[in-house]
Amino acid sequence: MKEDSEMKTIRAVADAKKGAQDEIILSTGVVLRAVKVNPVMLIRVMTRYPRPKPPLVIMKEMGGREMENPDDPDYIEQVKAWENESNTMVLNALILLGTEFVSAPKGVEGPNGDKWINKYKLLDMPVRPDDKDWRYLNWVALVAATDESDMVLIQEVVGRLTGIVEADVKSAEQFPGSDD
Repeated sequence: MKEDSEMKTIRAVADAKKGAQDEIILSTGVVLRAVKVNPVMLIRVMTRYPRPKPPLVIMKEMGGREMENPDDPDYIEQVKAWENESNTMVLNALILLGTEFVSAPKGVEGPNGDKWINKYKLLDMPVRPDDKDWRYLNWVALVAATDESDMVLIQEVVGRLTGIVEADVKSAEQFPGSDD
C-alpha cells in the first residue's frame, strides 16, 4: 500500500515537472503548450531559403581573377533581408508545429474568434479565416505573442524540446541543398 502511494507521488511530481517545462505563458496571459518538432521539418524550412551568394568582381591586380565581394552594399542588404525572411519562416514553423493553444485569459480572444480577424483585415493583408493553421499562426502573431520576448520564449522552449540549439540553426545554412 505504501509503495503504491509513493509511486503515485513520484509520477504526479514527474507529470507536474513535465507540464511546467512544456508550458509557455506569454506576456498577454495566453498559455501555449510546447511540443517537440521533428528537426527534419525545421531543416527543410531552413533550406528552402538559401543564403544569397556574394557578387563576383574581377580583380585586375590578381590577373583578372574573379573573387566574391561580401562587402558589396547590395549584397549586405540582401543578406539582411534573407536573415529576416528565414528567421520568420523558422519561427512560423516553430509556432505551427511546436505549439498548441491551451488557454487565454478573460478578455483575450482565442484563435477561433472574429474580432482579431477584423483587425487583421484592416492591415490589408491576405486573410484565410477558414484555414485552421493560418488562423492559429496569425492569431499567435497578432494577439497572443505581442512582445518580442514572447517570440524568444517560444523559440527557446520549442527549441529545447526539439533538441535544437543556436549552433544547429546556424549550421543549417551550410546544410547540403541549402543553396539550390
